[in-house]
Amino acid sequence: PLTNPMYIWVDAAANFPDFANSKDNIRRDLTLAKQTGFTDIVVDVRPTNGDILYQSSHCDQVKWLGAWLPGGYGKINRTADWDYLAAFIEIGHELGLRIHAGFNTMVGGNKSNLGSQGVLVRDSSKKEWATVLNTKSGFVNTLDSSETTYFFNPSHPEVQEYICNLLRDLAAYEELDGIILDRGRFDSMLSDCSATTLAAFEEYVGEKVDFNKDVLPAGFTGTINADMPYEHKHLKKWLEFRVKAIHDLMTKAQEAVRSVNGAVKFGVYVGGWYSTYYDVGVNWASPNYSAKSAYSWATPEYSQYGYADHCDIMIIGAYASTKSIYG
Repeated sequence: PLTNPMYIWVDAAANFPDFANSKDNIRRDLTLAKQTGFTDIVVDVRPTNGDILYQSSHCDQVKWLGAWLPGGYGKINRTADWDYLAAFIEIGHELGLRIHAGFNTMVGGNKSNLGSQGVLVRDSSKKEWATVLNTKSGFVNTLDSSETTYFFNPSHPEVQEYICNLLRDLAAYEELDGIILDRGRFDSMLSDCSATTLAAFEEYVGEKVDFNKDVLPAGFTGTINADMPYEHKHLKKWLEFRVKAIHDLMTKAQEAVRSVNGAVKFGVYVGGWYSTYYDVGVNWASPNYSAKSAYSWATPEYSQYGYADHCDIMIIGAYASTKSIYG
């Protein structure tokens, strides 16, 4: 009989103490998942440092991740040389589970008290790939900020090609059931204010723009309906411009995957708070849904850049304590 799919997302860092170097532990837990009634596993193969746990010539392998251990936050080294994703596919399929690759899309590095990692940290020539933030003290590259996770600028053409190359290599795993993109978005409401993005926005609206006067005040991170005066004349077009950038990126990503593997499912993880998800430049609705009819911040064109029609799978995060779930 057909059953509704039930997914477990296997975060890389949180599970690294068990899974980094032990196929036996992977088999143990996938067996438990199967026995419990789960049908689908999403295994995180590009964690928040932006390195990878599958085979690609375009990026370094994960060497270590930070995880919470009984004695505190510590470094888990990966000493095994077997293919992490391939192990999940092989064991999962033996057990009758579908295996999807979870892919943190717009992260290029991170730092903690254990050290810094990722392509943005290793390769200084890639600094222009990093997002530029609209901080209270001016436009600041994320690598020069207090951020601990370093996001790419999703609008940068070289970033887009880099991501698509990584996805092509991921899609080359013929037995993989799906690829699910997480963090396929801008870093925050502060992002991206690089010179190239702002020049592209001026071309989009057809005039010169004083960003902090015409779009967003320096350092603004509030909620538009509650906090934002509409005299910022290009605010709504800015929101539209950003969701178009992510829509176009998702289109390219899907095409990259399909060019290699027509059988693999393509999907995303998104936050369920649609009413404020403009802050990361994502319209995960169907293009047939009229955002303007429900939300005052949306332009008539905003709906054109909904990308649900490009997705076979959509996992929607709906976070609440068990006593607070409603609606």
